[in-house]
Amino acid sequence: MARALSHGSYLVEAMKILFQQGLINPRGGNGSVRISDYEILITPSGLPKYMLTPSDLVRYNILENTYSGPYRPSIEVHTHAKIYRLREEAKAVLHAHPPLTIALVDHGYRDWWKTELVEAEFSVEDVYISKPAPPGTPQLADSVGECVEKGAKIVIVPQHGVFAWGSTVWAALDAIMALEYTAKYFIIRKILDKIS
Repeated sequence: MARALSHGSYLVEAMKILFQQGLINPRGGNGSVRISDYEILITPSGLPKYMLTPSDLVRYNILENTYSGPYRPSIEVHTHAKIYRLREEAKAVLHAHPPLTIALVDHGYRDWWKTELVEAEFSVEDVYISKPAPPGTPQLADSVGECVEKGAKIVIVPQHGVFAWGSTVWAALDAIMALEYTAKYFIIRKILDKIS
C-alpha cells in the first residue's frame, strides 16, 4: 500500500507540473500509474489538477473495468487501460493538451519532431499520429492502441492532445515536455526563416 501511495504522490506532482507548464487546463488532461499487473491509480474525472492529492486518485482494474475510490475515473480510462494491456513495461501514462504540438499536427506538419535537438533525441522517441476519435470513447482507445502496438511511446491525437507512456511517470512527463519544446523550436525556426 505504501508503494502505491508513493506512486500516487509522483503522479499528483506530475499533473501539477503539466498544469504549471500550460500543457493542460485545470480540469483537462489525466494520468495514471500501474500499481500491480492489473491495477492502476488514475486521476479522477472533473477535479482541478492543481488541487489533486493522492487520496483523490481512483483505483482501477484494467481487466475487469471496475474501480474504487471517492470519484469516477477520468473519461480517458479506456485509453490508459488499453496501453497497459498492450505494454507490460508501461508503468505510467500521461495525457496532456500541448498547444504547439497539436497546432502543428492540425496544420498538416508531419515529422517535425525528427530533429537533432538533444531533447528530441533522448526524450521523445517514437511518435505516431492517431486517427481522430471522440474523447473518452472506445474508438479513441482503439486508435491510440493501434499506434502503441506499432511501437509508439507518444501518440498525438489530432485536435485533442497526446498520450505518452513510460517506465516511470517522470519518463512520460519528460517525453511530453520535450515534444512541446521541440514544437516550439520548429515554429521559431519557421518564423526566423521567413524574416531572415
